[in-house]
Amino acid sequence: MSPDVNDPGGFRVVSFDQLFEAYQEQVKGLVDGGVDLLLVETVFDTLNAKAAMFAIQQYFQEKKINLPIMVSGTITDKSGRTLSGQTIEAFAISLSHMPLLSIGFNRFCCQC
Repeated sequence: MSPDVNDPGGFRVVSFDQLFEAYQEQVKGLVDGGVDLLLVETVFDTLNAKAAMFAIQQYFQEKKINLPIMVSGTITDKSGRTLSGQTIEAFAISLSHMPLLSIGFNRFCCQC
């Protein structure tokens, strides 16, 4: 995710490929460990979710398996948008290529 809130699509400290590789390792460990489903959760940035989905999809194809997948995005303020600025609808559409069991949202709230 971009460290500049005014340019959420700009510079990213971690590349998509790095995210994909990290998620690939996690998916392998979880599935090999016997999980019943995968939950990609507390997503502030859809690019991170897409990297996770791509890693899951690749692993499932490689192993010829299929498990339920759930995604939970995080809304950061009263605007109803993620930290990267996506609306709930845009978030759901950006993940619609994957057969998901559910898409949920939680709201990050700081009363500081």
